[in-house]
Amino acid sequence: MDKTLEHLLSTVVQMRREAEELEKEEDVMNVSETVSAAASVYETVRNALEYDEEHLLRRNAIHRILKRRMVDGPSREMATKLLKELIWARYLHNGKVPTNMIQKVGTILEKYKLLFTTLDPESKDGQHAYEWLLDVLSVEIEYLLGPPCIDEALASFAYQELKKRLEWQTQTLQGEERDLQLYIAIHRTVLKSNQATLRYRVLTLYYNTWRKSQGGDAVVKEISMNLMKVINSVEHQILHPAQDEMYRFIRRHAVVFHVLSDVVRDNPEAFGQALKGGDIPSIDTALTKAAETRYSTFRGKLKRTVVRAALFLLLTKSILAVVIELPYEVFVLHTSDYLPLAINILFPPILLMLISLSVRIPRKQNTQRILEELHAIFGVGDEFSVIFKRKRGWGRGALWWIFNTLYVGILVLTIVVVSSVLKSFAFNGLSIFFFIFFLSLVAYFGLRIRNTRRELVVVDLSRGFFGTVADMLFLPIIRTGRWVALRAPRVNIFLFFFDFIIEAPFKAAIDIVESWLAFLREKQEEI
Repeated sequence: MDKTLEHLLSTVVQMRREAEELEKEEDVMNVSETVSAAASVYETVRNALEYDEEHLLRRNAIHRILKRRMVDGPSREMATKLLKELIWARYLHNGKVPTNMIQKVGTILEKYKLLFTTLDPESKDGQHAYEWLLDVLSVEIEYLLGPPCIDEALASFAYQELKKRLEWQTQTLQGEERDLQLYIAIHRTVLKSNQATLRYRVLTLYYNTWRKSQGGDAVVKEISMNLMKVINSVEHQILHPAQDEMYRFIRRHAVVFHVLSDVVRDNPEAFGQALKGGDIPSIDTALTKAAETRYSTFRGKLKRTVVRAALFLLLTKSILAVVIELPYEVFVLHTSDYLPLAINILFPPILLMLISLSVRIPRKQNTQRILEELHAIFGVGDEFSVIFKRKRGWGRGALWWIFNTLYVGILVLTIVVVSSVLKSFAFNGLSIFFFIFFLSLVAYFGLRIRNTRRELVVVDLSRGFFGTVADMLFLPIIRTGRWVALRAPRVNIFLFFFDFIIEAPFKAAIDIVESWLAFLREKQEEI
């Protein structure tokens, strides 16, 4: 058995044992269940407004709390408040967090203090560095609270297996840079790490003693003296021009390791014995079941995502209709035709739901390909190789101008045709603008939702004749939606309201209530 696979199995077993030992810890932190219920409801409502992976929610909460409480106070006091808030919101189990965790979190906070003191809060670089350090700090605390040992073992296994099968057919990446870009792509695809997590992972690659270092250590002083240089170096690798291509390239193999991880986490001992005994049929049965479970989970997640997005579109479009479109019709055009308003409100969410219904996964063929790749990894099947080469961009020659002219022409023609059809339904200029605006956004987000299946699919997805025609007709409007989405304001007004208007006084009130309840309990004990 491969050493990295053995390490993955042993890590799963070890983490289970450590979790059982943690259950026996006696000196633990406790909070009031009453205030915890209130804080938990708040977090549920707030997180509903932020589309993010579930495994990132606690890390995001740590970041928010640190940003709100980041003051020049004692690190131990800040660590206590941070842990209490996480327990309130049920990101950590009440009565399960050992009190010595306060000291450990305080040590981490103390380590970062020196880095924060070097920043110029008035400069653009200082503000960027502040957010960057908050990201890295929140990830380090998250890893302390829930050590990602299994994830790291899985990423290491995926890295080794793909690296030895990877053929590089590009000159833009050389030597160690190739390895680092592969490493980042694996963490993005296999572990679904976001930018904050990648920043911490790459930093700890550059400084492998960082995790265990403390406030006065040499590595902390070195980074503090070269902070912007370190940040720029890490960001260069994360935002490397080849990274997105590498990410898409590795993404189609990520499900192979996800399925293997599901089986290993379920019963590492049984899997290890079956692999050593050569019982491949039993392993295949377990892998097939795990793949089918992932398909079903994906379908359920897809439905929830589409419903949430459709409701959000319905709400947003309704508000725009009442605030802008209806007054424009009544007071400017002096008309009251409600059909365009109804179409504009209902069409975007209906279109999004129709796009989601077209998502299909070739289950049987895909599962067979997953098994074939895993057989090769286990050393019992035909080998496979993966070839990475960067796509050559179009030069600004004659063909570039011809294709771009055709591309723009299709976009203009699409807008003209859609506008003509809408005018026949008595749409005015403003209604047409909003229709096309939301059509482009829905087409773009619908395509992104469809593309989430690529996280599960190893086989090639043929577009076919109708798919190719659809690309020709709708790709310009989809790319317009992407352009709008990337340049639209990124400030979520609802999240701003929650994070800066509600959260601070709400958490302060919870703290007061819990202190009052603790006071009452103390008086009851005296009686």
